[in-house]
Amino acid sequence: MTMARVHAVHQWMLPVAAIVFSILAVLAAADALPWDAPITNWIVDLRTPALDTFFRKVSFLGSTPVVLAVAALGALAAHRRCPRLALAIVVIALARPLIEFGLKDLIGRERPTADRLVAGRGPSFPSGHPLATAASWGLLPLVVALYTVRRWLWWSVAVGVWVLAVLVAVSRVYLGVHWASDVIASLALAMLGVAGAERFIATAHDGHGCASSAPPLPEELPQPIGVKETTSARS
Repeated sequence: MTMARVHAVHQWMLPVAAIVFSILAVLAAADALPWDAPITNWIVDLRTPALDTFFRKVSFLGSTPVVLAVAALGALAAHRRCPRLALAIVVIALARPLIEFGLKDLIGRERPTADRLVAGRGPSFPSGHPLATAASWGLLPLVVALYTVRRWLWWSVAVGVWVLAVLVAVSRVYLGVHWASDVIASLALAMLGVAGAERFIATAHDGHGCASSAPPLPEELPQPIGVKETTSARS
């Protein structure tokens, strides 16, 4: 099981992600998102000391030192069985800040003026923390698919990392440094990035693809990325 199979079953996901990101980017550039301020004010009103601590810790998981460490470990784990995946993880880790800051400068949206619990620098759109989280943690299911045929394990990791990405997104609004549309756009953009990584892996040719020592798999079980079924493996 990989995210590519999820996308194949739910073919609407990527087009919707692209449309959502494009619409939010245009509206943010035009400062035409009137619902953002009420959402931010409502979330800020929910603050408690316990939630402050929780969301600060959640937000830290999307910080630059953490996401770079996750990307490095993911690339190392992927390299032995899928060099192309390792390369994709490194490229995304390096390209993500360039894309993020390029979009920030292009759109130039101001950050919220509510009471901030953490520092926030530069323009607001898109939000860097959820984008970085999804572009690092969000690639781990691809790595897991290289090492296991257990559907429950793959789904646990896949659901876990995307729940984390959503929580990081919520934390940035809660902490007062981003608008809701900033973080939604970041998650949509990250979905497209992960899909691009899978497409890159899928174009691997013999000698450049993904190897696996896993046993032959029945069709109902997840199959590691890039592993081709052969007649001899089925005999």
